[in-house]
Amino acid sequence: MPHDISFKTLQTFLNKVQWNKVVQKAPNTSRGQRLFPSRTPKNDANYSFRIDKGSDIDGKPELIIQANKNAADKKVKEAAQKDSHAILAKGTVDPKVDTDGSQVRAKLENDFKERKYIVVRV
Repeated sequence: MPHDISFKTLQTFLNKVQWNKVVQKAPNTSRGQRLFPSRTPKNDANYSFRIDKGSDIDGKPELIIQANKNAADKKVKEAAQKDSHAILAKGTVDPKVDTDGSQVRAKLENDFKERKYIVVRV
């Protein structure tokens, strides 16, 4: 989904993520459930984004970043109003190897950049 959300805005969110907890929680969380932050109106506004659990791919949990409808950031809120279930970034994590989440964070950043301008993926 093309959007006007800046990479800097995403990085601000990613800097707040408690990656070690997200990585530990991901394998035991059901698909579609929120991993970070906990779902409250205050968190949805303050963090602007959320990380949900996607499918397991080759035995590795997929992390999905989506925008929150009541985000404090104007561009994130606009994107969520259009489609709050749109995937802004996704990447898989190997909890045994990437315990601090640095590898999945890099995957999410790269995928965000790719998706920002792509209208249709084949």
